[in-house]
Amino acid sequence: MPSGSFSSFPSRSRGTILVVEDERDLVALLQDELSMQGYKVVAAENGSEGLELLQVYEPDLIICDRMMPAMSGTELLARIRGVFPQYRDVPFIFLTALSDQRDRDEVADLKPYAYLAKPVDFDQLQKTVEGAMTARL
Repeated sequence: MPSGSFSSFPSRSRGTILVVEDERDLVALLQDELSMQGYKVVAAENGSEGLELLQVYEPDLIICDRMMPAMSGTELLARIRGVFPQYRDVPFIFLTALSDQRDRDEVADLKPYAYLAKPVDFDQLQKTVEGAMTARL
């Protein structure tokens, strides 16, 4: 079983966010920030763990790095779009150091909801998450 972890969250969750990221310090920051905003956060260290958690939890949103060991974020999104049609409409946000337009173009056909560059701009992330969650309703 993957080592998914939970942050504390209010009793009325605004939704579940799956964070797939191999940088532990960044995962901790994202968990703290998103939990303070009222989201339940489940974390995976790579795409393989993300797929396992996807089968256990039903996330309302996925935030994912592109470069990770075991399975990249691009591979994860391709698998989700191809193998898990029930998650086709779950917004997927790339959060990555690959910020060149060519990098964005490489994944455009997978239709991520957003493509955000590292280092994290938490105001931009919050607006993007809220926009994705609102659009999903």
